[in-house]
Amino acid sequence: MSRIENCTELLIPLNSQEALWEWHVSSDLFFLSQGACRDLGLSGREAPASMAAFLAHIPPACLPTLHELREGALSGHSSFLESTYPFGENLVRERMIVLTRNNEGRATRVVGHYQVSTTQTAYRPALMNGRESSAGGRVGYWQCSLSDRQVHVDGACAVLLGFPEGRPRSYSLADWKSRMHPEDSGVTACRHQLVIEGPLMGDTVEDVLRVRLESGDYVRMHLRGAVLERNDEGVALSLSGTLQELDVSANSHEPLEGADSGRLLSAISATGDGLWDWDAQTDSVYYSPRYLSMIGYTAEEFPGDLEIWKQKIHPDDLHKIVPPQRAIVESPRFGDTFECTYRLLRKDGTWAWILGRGFVTHRDATGRATRLVGLHTDITATQSEREQLEDLVKNDALTGLRSRTFCDLELHRIEKNQIRPVSVISCDVNGLKMVNDYLGHAAGDNLLRKVALSLRHSLRATDCVARMGGDEFIILLPGCPQSKAQEILAATRKHIAENNEQTTEMPVYISFGLAGAERPDDSVARALIDADRIMLREKERLRRASHRHIKEWIEQNTDAIVSLEDSRYEI
Repeated sequence: MSRIENCTELLIPLNSQEALWEWHVSSDLFFLSQGACRDLGLSGREAPASMAAFLAHIPPACLPTLHELREGALSGHSSFLESTYPFGENLVRERMIVLTRNNEGRATRVVGHYQVSTTQTAYRPALMNGRESSAGGRVGYWQCSLSDRQVHVDGACAVLLGFPEGRPRSYSLADWKSRMHPEDSGVTACRHQLVIEGPLMGDTVEDVLRVRLESGDYVRMHLRGAVLERNDEGVALSLSGTLQELDVSANSHEPLEGADSGRLLSAISATGDGLWDWDAQTDSVYYSPRYLSMIGYTAEEFPGDLEIWKQKIHPDDLHKIVPPQRAIVESPRFGDTFECTYRLLRKDGTWAWILGRGFVTHRDATGRATRLVGLHTDITATQSEREQLEDLVKNDALTGLRSRTFCDLELHRIEKNQIRPVSVISCDVNGLKMVNDYLGHAAGDNLLRKVALSLRHSLRATDCVARMGGDEFIILLPGCPQSKAQEILAATRKHIAENNEQTTEMPVYISFGLAGAERPDDSVARALIDADRIMLREKERLRRASHRHIKEWIEQNTDAIVSLEDSRYEI
C-alpha cells in the first residue's frame, strides 16, 4: 500500500502543475505536486516523503529561523506564513496556510505554494558555501564569535586590511569595531545590534562602510554576513560572512551617501523598508524619506506626531496595534520587541497593508521605554498573494467549483453553527475513464467542466458545489429540507437530459444520491455516507446504459472501436 493510500485523502492534486505542497504535521508525511517537484528540481523518485527530508535540502544555518517562524503558525499565532530560504542553489519563496488544528490548537494539516527563483540565489555566508562574490573585487572571509568576543579573518581578508602577509588573523571585537570609520560605526552598530538581539530584524546584515587599513587610510568595503547560531533566547552566538573591496581610492574625507550618525533609519533606507524612530517621552516620531514615499505623503502632510499616525490606522486594526505597543513602552515585562500587521491609509485614499517591527533601544531608571526604532514594510502585494493562495486552495482550478478543502470547511461551519436542515447530494460522472482512454484527457476535462455547469444550474448562490476529486462531486444545501432538495435534484436531472438531447457534443451522464440531516441531533457526516451509498446503487443500475450511449457517441464521431469489456469501466 502506498503512503498516499495509507493516509487520509490529500487536499492538493498531485498532478497539478502549480507548485503546491501538503504536510500532515503529526505523521510528518509530506507531499509535493508535479509542479513543485519540477520547480524545485526534484524527480518523482527524489521527492522527499517527509518534512524532515525536505528540510535536509536547506542550509543548516537557515533552519533555526525557519523553525521559529513556522512554530508561530503551527502553534496558533497565525494561520498564514510567508518565508524565503535557499533550496539547493535557488531561492524559494514559500507561502503556507494552516487548514486544520487539533483540540489544543496545534496545526495538523498545512498546505502551501512555492515560488522558485532560478535566477536569484539566496545569500549565504561565504564560509558556508566557499565561493567568492561575483560582484568583482577581492573578497575576504570573516567569522565572529560573540561568546568570546573574537573576530577571525582569513588570509585574503588580512590582505584587504593592508597586511603584507596573507595569513589568518584574530581581533578582539572592540579592536574590530575600531577599524570602522567613526561616521559609519554608530549607524551600523545599531543595525547590527538589532540583528544580534533577536531574529525580529532578520538573520543577515549588509552594509557599505569605510574600513581603516594598516596604513591609516580608509577604504570602502562591502560587508555581508549572517547569523550562524542563536541561543534559546534568540540572541546570536556567532556570525560569518565576507568583506569585499569596493573602491580603493576612497578616503576618510569622503562621506558615505546619506550617512547620518544620529539616525539608525538612514543606515538601512536602501532596503526598501520605511524606517521610524520614536521618542516615547515626547511621542515625536522621525520617519525616513522611504517611509513617507511608501504611503505617499510629504513630511508636512505626515508630521512626526504619534497621534497623526494613529489617525491613519484602519479602525478595525487600531485596538490590536496601539495598546500592545503602549504596554511595551510602559514596562519591560511585556518585552522589548514587537511585530504586527495592520492597514494604514495612503494619501490616495487606499489602504496599505503594513508589517511593523520595532525594538526598544533605551529605558529609563523606572523601566519605561524612552526610545524605540523599527521598520515598516509594505506587504500589500503579499496580502494579495495570500488571497490568491487561499483561492487556489479553496477552489478547483479545472471546473471553477469549490474544492474538497472548501467543502470540508463548509461542513465544519454547518456543524459548528448547528445549521439544520441540511441536504447532501452525492454525484459521480459515468464513463469518464472511457472518455479519457478513447478521446484523451483534454476531452475528459471538457466533460468535467460541462458537469460543473450542469450541477450549478438549479442551485442558490449560498449552496456549495465541490469537486472532491476525479469524477466525484458533492452538493451541500444548508437550510434545505429533503423535500425541497428532491425538487432541486429533479430540476438538475431534467436540465442534463435536455442538454443531452439538444447538443451534438459528448453527452453527460451522472449518478446521484440524496440524503439529509433534518433535526439538530441528525449527523451531517451520516448524511454524506447515506448519499454516497444511494449514489453508488444508482451508478450500478445505470452503468451499462450510460456506457453504451457513450460508446455509441465515440464510435459515431471517431474511428475508434470501443470495448465495454475493460474491467476499469466497471467502477
